[in-house]
Amino acid sequence: MKIGITHEELYYLLNNKQGSVGHWPHESPWEIMLGAFLVQNTTWHNTQLSLKKIGDATLFDPEIISQLEPDELIPLIYSSGFHKSKSNLISTWFKWLAEFQFDKQSVIKAYPSSDSLRNHLLTFKGIGNETADVLMLYVFNQKCFIADNYARKLFTGLGCPVANDYLKLKHHVEKTTKLELIEWQDFHGQILEYGKHHLVGKGPHHSALFEEYYLEV
Repeated sequence: MKIGITHEELYYLLNNKQGSVGHWPHESPWEIMLGAFLVQNTTWHNTQLSLKKIGDATLFDPEIISQLEPDELIPLIYSSGFHKSKSNLISTWFKWLAEFQFDKQSVIKAYPSSDSLRNHLLTFKGIGNETADVLMLYVFNQKCFIADNYARKLFTGLGCPVANDYLKLKHHVEKTTKLELIEWQDFHGQILEYGKHHLVGKGPHHSALFEEYYLEV
């Protein structure tokens, strides 16, 4: 007989199984931002190649990056593909941050709520729901759930009725889950780690987790 678990219990189960996997795999917020933009529709390996070139050229100094025009960025991000759209996004984004002197707290204070900040992020061409949530969680340190492809597969396998829709799953998990910020950040990492080993491809996926548990909420 399957055991019913909450979202918090799912997180702790994954954490106990895999250990803490932590945050986005870069230290500075500027690298996190760039990585979130560059990884779209490509591999992390290709993203790392682009990040190395940007780092070599700018030392990840946000002021230097903000002064680069899209045509100057293209050779640096070539390995990540979609050069025109990604270079335009990076240029526009860092010029916007320059209006706040590259101070994250000033950005947060400029918006009355996390929802209003997230809505503004979505106005940038090239930032969709998943990228916006990565920025909210790892750059602006706002509690949220990233309902990415692995998350939707995992929650589908555990019987969540809204798992096939990004926003419905995101709002459902956020509304019914109580975790600290560092746990929300780790939760995404846990799902990503589990997905890479058990949820690759179109499926159907036969995970031991699905055989033992179902979500009660």
